[in-house]
Amino acid sequence: MNPQSLITLDYTLHDLYSSDSEDGLNTVLIYYPLQFEHNHEGTSAKFAYNYKVEEEDEDATSSLAMAANLVPQRYAFSAGRMPLVILDVIAQRKLNNESDGDIRATDSVPAHHLDIYQTFAQLQPDQRPIVRFVESPDSIKLGLDAKIAVLLPTDCLSHLPHLTCPETHYEILSKRGLAVSGLPTPPSRVIDTILVDSDDPRQLAEETARMISPIEQYQVPFMVKLPQSISGIGTFAVTSETDRMRIKAMLTTQSGVMLRQLNQTNRHLHPCSIVLQDFVDGPVVALSLFVTKTGQPIFVACCEQSFDDHSHWIGGSISYREQAGFQKTFSALIGKVAAFLHRKGYHGPAGVDIVTDQHSGEQLVIDLNVRVTGTFHLGPLTGHFTRRGLFEAGMTSGDFSCTRDVFETVFSEEIRQGSLIVSGWVHNESRSQSHAAITVGARDSDRLQEYLQRVRAVGLQNQPV
Repeated sequence: MNPQSLITLDYTLHDLYSSDSEDGLNTVLIYYPLQFEHNHEGTSAKFAYNYKVEEEDEDATSSLAMAANLVPQRYAFSAGRMPLVILDVIAQRKLNNESDGDIRATDSVPAHHLDIYQTFAQLQPDQRPIVRFVESPDSIKLGLDAKIAVLLPTDCLSHLPHLTCPETHYEILSKRGLAVSGLPTPPSRVIDTILVDSDDPRQLAEETARMISPIEQYQVPFMVKLPQSISGIGTFAVTSETDRMRIKAMLTTQSGVMLRQLNQTNRHLHPCSIVLQDFVDGPVVALSLFVTKTGQPIFVACCEQSFDDHSHWIGGSISYREQAGFQKTFSALIGKVAAFLHRKGYHGPAGVDIVTDQHSGEQLVIDLNVRVTGTFHLGPLTGHFTRRGLFEAGMTSGDFSCTRDVFETVFSEEIRQGSLIVSGWVHNESRSQSHAAITVGARDSDRLQEYLQRVRAVGLQNQPV
């Protein structure tokens, strides 16, 4: 790679962790696919998630699996020079379905590792994560006084020292936790389970009916949210009676899966609650910030989000000229969120989805993602793009029918000039398909949308070679 084409970030997670403490030197990021299957505890798991409640067809399931495997790359793109442990889980190896004959693999480096190294190689050497792959959480060794930072707490990492207490992190990640946080949110109703365990099928059916029944009376439009959801999975908009019937039927069928995750170790964490929330009409932004060790908020980026036809998150966009205005507009609410997270003992990146009520002008938190967000990297890329006269940027993710080599050949000039960055790429050999996250910059919003459409078109039209 031409050294002049290397990307320089304005700052990294390592810089932010070190901003008012020495924690950046002792923090180890441990990232893994968000839907990964490394927990073998089954119904005895403490940290339960709700990513499989929706019914998907085979293609959609494959796409979600690849998107999950893309997470360590795109979430760590702006990590900086700090240790990054990636759980090389069985699900990831099955996804790639590599054989000894894969021309991209070497004797010592599997092809899906090369995907990750190739992404980070675009960064200046002193801003690249120090990557280590492990096949088992038990094999993770930390240095003296080191603590881990994770995207989501999980049972298999509970034996390691965390920067934030895993139970607290789970609580402040949950939709229920936000509803009872005291932060300004739309009016919400929390429906907790009264079950102690889930062994009796009759009680399970009765409890499902009891928890679902309030959906029948809640005034349209409203939102139905499961306690732990991400990228739009587990969150449902009810805008019509047809939506109400469909979502009620789906949850009646699938809530048993969620309730079976209830056990004595996690009942106090409320893993099976349902939140019904008033729909507030108004503009929505996704704001990323960093909460320092002393509780000070550092503004990172304020973006618009993009969703597909299934209401799943697929990317977002940023207007660099508007960032100072957004920072001023939302400064009071950012302060409230940072103070809340600091009281909970949290230190690190977070995302806040904010709606401004078009009638009252009130700013309300509709989601709190206490981790790195999908558009976090657009903040550290400010200088990279604006120095090139590119004041709008966006990231899109999705399935691609071409290889990375084909894609990068088509956009070789854009990559050389710095207007296009491959911020994540995974491939599925068995299905001749890839899933990628592509970040681009443009001079204005119209050109940005045209650019993103061209990226999607190339990715879908070029066949593997």
